[in-house]
Amino acid sequence: MAMLTPRTEHQPSRPSWDCQKCAQAWPCTPAKIELAEQYKNRNVLFLYLASIAIEMVEDVYGERTTGVLPSAIRERVIAWADPLRAAPKPRRHTNGQTAA
Repeated sequence: MAMLTPRTEHQPSRPSWDCQKCAQAWPCTPAKIELAEQYKNRNVLFLYLASIAIEMVEDVYGERTTGVLPSAIRERVIAWADPLRAAPKPRRHTNGQTAA
């Protein structure tokens, strides 16, 4: 089974794991937006990001992971897309309209 390659210019640069496009820590905000748009199913997005997080552990720590991700990498790479976390609710202005 071939892994889908994300369609975004905001790709990680290894071994630093900074964005090749904007030099921010990857996944940068544009990458998160584009990945979420491409992977409509949050479970699939989560699995993709989990595989990336394992590669990051290997690059950052120089060893293969035993299945437990360091919390900093988990928060940086996959926590924002975790399908078990509740999706953030849109903020509402006092006039009842949804905020951007």
